Amino acid sequence: MDRVADRPGRVRVAVVGAGGFARAVHLPTLQAMADRVEIRAVASAGGHSAHAAAREFGAAYATTDAREVLADPEVDAVLVCTRHDLHASLAAEALEAGKHVLVEKPLALSPDELERVRAAAVARGAEGPVLLTGFNRRFSPFSRRVAEVLGTRSGPLMAAYRVNAGALPPTSWVYGPEGGGRNVGEACHFYDWLGWLTGARIARVSAQRARGPAGAHPAADDFTVSLAFDDGSVATLLYTALGSPLHPKERVEVFADGKVLTLDDWKSLEVSGARAPGLRTRAADKGHRDGVEAFVRAVREGGAWPIPLWQQLQAMEIAFEVERQLHDPAAAP
Repeated sequence: MDRVADRPGRVRVAVVGAGGFARAVHLPTLQAMADRVEIRAVASAGGHSAHAAAREFGAAYATTDAREVLADPEVDAVLVCTRHDLHASLAAEALEAGKHVLVEKPLALSPDELERVRAAAVARGAEGPVLLTGFNRRFSPFSRRVAEVLGTRSGPLMAAYRVNAGALPPTSWVYGPEGGGRNVGEACHFYDWLGWLTGARIARVSAQRARGPAGAHPAADDFTVSLAFDDGSVATLLYTALGSPLHPKERVEVFADGKVLTLDDWKSLEVSGARAPGLRTRAADKGHRDGVEAFVRAVREGGAWPIPLWQQLQAMEIAFEVERQLHDPAAAP
């Protein structure tokens, strides 16, 4: 969607959710953008954490009621950093209130929740507020370099994405109704990146999971997914909690037009088959800051959304189809 800018000055942001990720990543990023961003409010179910974050990052006020910031005419945009089960409802309510929304992944935990967000976004029209899901990896400088090297492809590509996710305790909130599981809650990141890489619509999804002995931890943490896109490209995701935490988490290989690009843990990119430089950084750069920058720029300057709505929806639709197949082997094509 394209829209006309309605906030050329500082964007007044309310942060909903003041947990560790918000305080370690998003709030410092917003604070560093003080020339373009004002942290107007912090809302969190825990009053102590909301007030502590508001004091630390200079917000005008703190509240335990997210709907207070949705009703605040001095709030232009809402950054949703709650647990996963609140993402869709808060995003939809914020859009309905005319607020721009940056919502952490996943955008929703079910098709019904996703439809509510879609309907809220579409109802506001092309001139309505921006919606951006926190699929940050596509904003990483490594992704920009990948796009530069591939340029305009002459044919389809093939990609393999491996995620050494690490084990979580069976009692983790990620597996409960607040989290939605690791496929919906995290793997949506990787479905989005592969969709961004191809720029194409999904044509077919096939998923399989590893199955342990009876009585083993039942969560679907170990699975493979094959994605076929309508431009002829094919991609695979291998997601596992069986590996060592000492091994790097993410590795991607992309094959296209006689070129091979190898991306290791968002710290290094090597290019073969082209006279193009790779990229190295001392620390992993998964694009968190660049994603927030893109959101603020879209709010202030207008134009196209940082991620088209159909791509935000597609990443979640893939996750839901994978989930269906992982829990019902007969559903796999």
